[in-house]
Amino acid sequence: MVIVAFHRVRDDLPEDGLTASTAKLERFCEFFRAHFKVVSLSEQVAGCSAAKDMGGTLSITFDDGYRDNFEVAAPILRKFNLPATFFVTTGFIGSPTVAPWDRDLPRQPGWMDWDQVRSLASQGFEIGSHTDNHIDLGVADAQTAWAELEMSKHKLHEQLGKPVQLFAYPFGGRANISERSRELVREAGFTCCAACFGGANAATANPFNLNRIVIGQGFVTPDQFGLDLLIGRV
Repeated sequence: MVIVAFHRVRDDLPEDGLTASTAKLERFCEFFRAHFKVVSLSEQVAGCSAAKDMGGTLSITFDDGYRDNFEVAAPILRKFNLPATFFVTTGFIGSPTVAPWDRDLPRQPGWMDWDQVRSLASQGFEIGSHTDNHIDLGVADAQTAWAELEMSKHKLHEQLGKPVQLFAYPFGGRANISERSRELVREAGFTCCAACFGGANAATANPFNLNRIVIGQGFVTPDQFGLDLLIGRV
């Protein structure tokens, strides 16, 4: 069971660990559709929770809430008729916040506003939580972590008019979440906890310990991605 993660999709910034060109996203979408059963993340999570074999499925996710997710990525996904989940950092949405990792970019990519997030949902895409302020849950105390989870969940429910159950933790490395914060994610009413590292998941994975594969600089072509996945290099 494979989950892939993207961040920015645009052609006015050089490709890096977080930025993919429009051509790259299109090539990968075409590859995904040809070689996997592409499903929504919620379908994978529900299957895992029911101990259903989800081998051969792939879901597509995007992190942070960049404006180009709405303007660029969503039209490409619609072109290929592919589902996707957008994990948004709710405190960034509609704000002028410059993320620390974006400060040295030649131009700021900006964030979606709430109308755009709602539009994605109305188009059938899934919206998930990425905390409120993109904090490191690996070092945050329980009170801070709970406040971030609750605030993000509240804002998403208020803006979308329905509960949001999917969660991906910020930064996404092994050190960026503690077992206590993973339990808080569960207690807050989310149905999964997705990382941003690792390779494929078991066909019946634990939904609160999901690996995702970042499609960054390490994967120049879809064929390379497929080969690395086949031989277990990711």
